Amino acid sequence: MHITLKKNWPYLITVFGIIALFVFLPVQSVSAIELPDATSDFYYYDEPNILTPDTKELIMKINNTYEQTVEKPQIVVTVIDLLDGETIENYSAALFEKWKIGNTDYDNGVLILLALKEREIRFEVGYGLEGILTDGKTGKILDNNITYLSNNLFDSGLQQIFRATAIEVATEYQYDIEATLASSNSKVIETLNTTPRDKGFIPSTIRFFKSLKPFNVLIIIVGIVFAFFTPDSGGGSSGSGNRSGSGRSRKSNRRSGGGGRSGGGGSSRKF
Repeated sequence: MHITLKKNWPYLITVFGIIALFVFLPVQSVSAIELPDATSDFYYYDEPNILTPDTKELIMKINNTYEQTVEKPQIVVTVIDLLDGETIENYSAALFEKWKIGNTDYDNGVLILLALKEREIRFEVGYGLEGILTDGKTGKILDNNITYLSNNLFDSGLQQIFRATAIEVATEYQYDIEATLASSNSKVIETLNTTPRDKGFIPSTIRFFKSLKPFNVLIIIVGIVFAFFTPDSGGGSSGSGNRSGSGRSRKSNRRSGGGGRSGGGGSSRKF
């Protein structure tokens, strides 16, 4: 037995190194993020001041309508100057948790995060909405409006992305928000005269792999290796049912998150 361990110690070190990568690296990375506090309006945060009053009004109107429902979903639009070296995936997940977006009982929060300097945008979705706002659905919403962002029409792009997201959430809970959308003064006043991007399978696949960072590639490779070499990896795992958040209550003089948790999914795009 002693001989076997001595001969295999390089492999053991490699295994423990991979485990340490998964256990410690995310914790160190997320803890290093300097996250902003939510504003008193809560539903939008605009660090570079690129959102127009019309777009802010639309965001507030829809979320105020949601506040009157039983489920009380929340869609928060956040624009920051830069990620300061952090990945947008880690940043959005940490911000989602800090602001506790969504209703505790339904875990139905959505964060739309745009990082201006890095030119990246991401959806972070709570578990309760992952059935309607799947990775594929949120990716499609971003792809449909990415041309706005590519042409620096950030307000128009975010407004359209928010509208599409609000409609999906309303469809899930059978809300009628058509009147709210129609009565809103918010309009996309900037138009595009560019050729739409090719949305075929091959161009979409190429764009996906181009958007991957080295760390994401490493995670994919390690995951494939584990899946290939792990015996009896049938993938049968049991769900935990409903997730509960911190249960933080709303304050009458300031909006706040309901206690939702991130992790339901999301999509990221570069523009």
